[in-house]
Amino acid sequence: MEIIFLLLVFIYKCSTLAMKYESKEDIHDFKVALSDHFIVGASNLRKTYIFYSISNIIQNSSCIINNPYVELNIYGLSILTMKQNNLVTFVQLAENKTSKSAVLSRVTMDLITCAKDPQLQHTTVWNEDHQEHMFLKVDPQEKYAYIFADSFILSYDLFTDRITQINRTNSIIFGNNYGSFTPYAFDLKNDWAAVAGFHLIQNNSRSKQCLYIFELQPLRVINVSSIGMNDIQGSERIGYNQDYDMSLSINPSGTTLAIGEVQLNKVTVAYMDGNKLARFVTKFHEITESEIWNGFGRSAIWLNDDETLAILVLKSTSHNSSQSEIQVYKNVVRNRARGAIIPSFIIPNIQQTLDGIQRSKSWRKHSFRRIRTRSNNLLILLRNGDIVYIPSADAGFCSMKLVSIDSRSLYVLQPKPCVSGTYKNTSGPGPCTICPPNTKNPGNYPSIKCQSCNSSAFCPLGASDEVNLTEFNSYIQTFSYPDTPTIDDYDDLLLLNFFPTNIKFSCLVFTPLFWTVIATALCLMMWSIMFLIKHRRPTPIDIYRQRAKVIFKHNDLIGEGERWIGGLASIVIFTIIIYCAIFAFFFFVSYPIETSEAVHKECDNNRRNSKFDNALQLPLPGIDGTYWKIFNMLNKQPFTMTIHLINTRAQCNDIIVERNRHTGTPLSIVETNCTLSLNSSSGSFSFDLPTHTSNVRIGISGPYFIGALRLCLHGKSDVETEDSALHRLHELDVCTLFYTNNQTIGLATVFIVRLIKVINVTKPLTRNDRTYYDGIWAPFITYTDILSDELFFAERGEYLRYDSKETTINIQFTEEIYFVQNNQSPIIRRGALFFRTVLFSFSLIEIFAMVFLLYKLWFHPIHRRVSPSHNDLVENELQTSQAQISIDLNSQSSKFRPLLTPESANSRFRRDLKLKTYENIENWQRTKNDKKIPLKSEIIVEYVDNPLSSECRIQSSE
Repeated sequence: MEIIFLLLVFIYKCSTLAMKYESKEDIHDFKVALSDHFIVGASNLRKTYIFYSISNIIQNSSCIINNPYVELNIYGLSILTMKQNNLVTFVQLAENKTSKSAVLSRVTMDLITCAKDPQLQHTTVWNEDHQEHMFLKVDPQEKYAYIFADSFILSYDLFTDRITQINRTNSIIFGNNYGSFTPYAFDLKNDWAAVAGFHLIQNNSRSKQCLYIFELQPLRVINVSSIGMNDIQGSERIGYNQDYDMSLSINPSGTTLAIGEVQLNKVTVAYMDGNKLARFVTKFHEITESEIWNGFGRSAIWLNDDETLAILVLKSTSHNSSQSEIQVYKNVVRNRARGAIIPSFIIPNIQQTLDGIQRSKSWRKHSFRRIRTRSNNLLILLRNGDIVYIPSADAGFCSMKLVSIDSRSLYVLQPKPCVSGTYKNTSGPGPCTICPPNTKNPGNYPSIKCQSCNSSAFCPLGASDEVNLTEFNSYIQTFSYPDTPTIDDYDDLLLLNFFPTNIKFSCLVFTPLFWTVIATALCLMMWSIMFLIKHRRPTPIDIYRQRAKVIFKHNDLIGEGERWIGGLASIVIFTIIIYCAIFAFFFFVSYPIETSEAVHKECDNNRRNSKFDNALQLPLPGIDGTYWKIFNMLNKQPFTMTIHLINTRAQCNDIIVERNRHTGTPLSIVETNCTLSLNSSSGSFSFDLPTHTSNVRIGISGPYFIGALRLCLHGKSDVETEDSALHRLHELDVCTLFYTNNQTIGLATVFIVRLIKVINVTKPLTRNDRTYYDGIWAPFITYTDILSDELFFAERGEYLRYDSKETTINIQFTEEIYFVQNNQSPIIRRGALFFRTVLFSFSLIEIFAMVFLLYKLWFHPIHRRVSPSHNDLVENELQTSQAQISIDLNSQSSKFRPLLTPESANSRFRRDLKLKTYENIENWQRTKNDKKIPLKSEIIVEYVDNPLSSECRIQSSE
């Protein structure tokens, strides 16, 4: 068993090392070259040539031809310009595996007759020893081919097919030391070349990374500069080792060099100066990256721009399907601090993916070996021999559609219009750029510039269309329970109801004080009318006044039917009593708060027949060990979550919902009711939650940005009835909107949903009613950290916005152990309400009666003493009338004729006086009852019991 275990460990170690280090055969297996029209590849293992057409010059798009010279191991290729249609010519550098000689070959192939063997013209350029490193380049004029190898450098005339110059590399002076030179990277311009490699000194025990500047015609060293500050120990640089691999590229204008150093995980930018006779490096600038990256600088090439540099990273932390990536840096200038430069974009990215390329079973992700560029087109050579060609797309387009050419090993990213929310104003192989805030791009056509949005619309960063956010408002169902009013006694409420708390006219109309003033004004008007009728001459309407007095006396609650003025005051009392009865009715039906409104809620929303209290409770059982049924109903309520994606073009096929588990793989959750489509800027999808404490992950793939999110939670209602209680589980419908002004939703956002039980206990209003237990969940949805990646992108680089191939939303559900209990009970019930309202009415009548009694006992006597009373005026009038009658009788006695006898005259006089006295007494009594003094006093003749004397003869004239 131990032997088997050790064998397994050994196999595992070997496989690990195989993944880390590539063999020499694997590294030298596939070579590729790129021109404006063709891609040419050569496989040393399969002994084949592969041709791909990337233009419309020829009809055949691909062709595979066997290499008849199997003993040749190809080191490099360089395509020459086409001289004739359908004929492709390229130069190759190879080594004869048998003789160890270096062979330079010119290969010509007719693409129409693809099946025939190519024509090869060989020239042996070195035959002394094996060369581990050999590099081939052809000058832009295609006149000379240059070879830099471990032991020699040479120039080859392509017109005459002969070697023009060859030099050895073992006697190059660097500083004060002679040493051999091992090239690792090579590039050239019209008349000069730059070579990066190791200068071996002290008997090959130490080496230093150096940059050599060569003049091409004649071939000689112009300048040597040290790239690094320290020497490197050991002699591993003599043989080929990918850990010491280097790359070199000269920008189109020849002013800047980029040197990639895989061992040091950096790229050094060298700035050139001088002229044709003397060129030298003026400054080095290093671009270093994170230590967790491996193979940074495996390839470094300039695109068709002096300031745009593409760098291959062998192994990165990219979230794409490839473990390698190409970082493109723009605006590479001289005065940059060490490590300050960051990429502008990377390939692959969220728009340019390589998911359609078939991967080897031994590799989970694609690995890049080399990159090539020509006319701003980009070519990627994968480890498995596949080739990815990314053409330069015009402005408004992006090379993003992956297409396999003839089911061979060539994949092309074909241009398509920029996706929604992006634009591109320059040509190139990179992705489209996100639209700035307050602009949009629906994505239906090529976009060179994003369109402006309406100022009132929701158009954040990367908007695909204008959206009205009011259609996606947040809303909740649970609110804080109100506090019990300060005055919760019904008697106090009846009394305070007389005084208005809101001076608005619409509120004053509902106060009893207003209607009391109205009733009082009407009573004063009635009294004024009665007063005017009385003091006018007798009219036909006087009889109506007498009838009104009788009616008012019958309604006199204060004087118990004695005074008609008390009947007028009773009208005011009736008004107040009626209003109190109305208030009592509406106050009674204002319970409970969930199904009724407050009394005059427009003026005072706190006036209702409810008392409240609440507290946080633990779900403990009762004394009998049972729980409320509402707890079980809440725990069993199923949840459905709906997620609204706002201002995005994501589609239903891009959505993946999974339930994360503490152990095991995630479980897939089926989403339903999906309304996402390319024709709509917003949509939603739903899914059922397995439990109340689930942990859900939502993955949204695709090159689309999300402007806002709205998370909604739904649950069905239920009802259970008992003899003394009713348990009602309310429907759950809660939504919360999340967004950040002028930003997109982050690539990885975590939301936490805290679920709290809320139970409202409503006590019965009448004795035979049930107690209501209303239960509902109160979800509180929040996000952790920050909602947008704005700060992250500002610090680490905007290119990371296009790095991840999906937006991830993690939602964690937690259920709190405590619950909120809200208790509601009525301030007063029906029986007590009726009794106290009637008691208040009688108290009001007694108060008014007491006021009248106080008036009769205190105020009226004082008033009589201060001002002359009506009785005194009447008595004075009677005395004056009696005296006047006596004077008249004395003065007229002599003129009367004795027409009557004394007895008859006395009898008649007494009758007349008695009748006149009754009329005056009646008038005086009426004036006393009405409390009015007539304007003219009637003549009152005092009744005299003594008969007239016989001498008097009275002649009456009536």
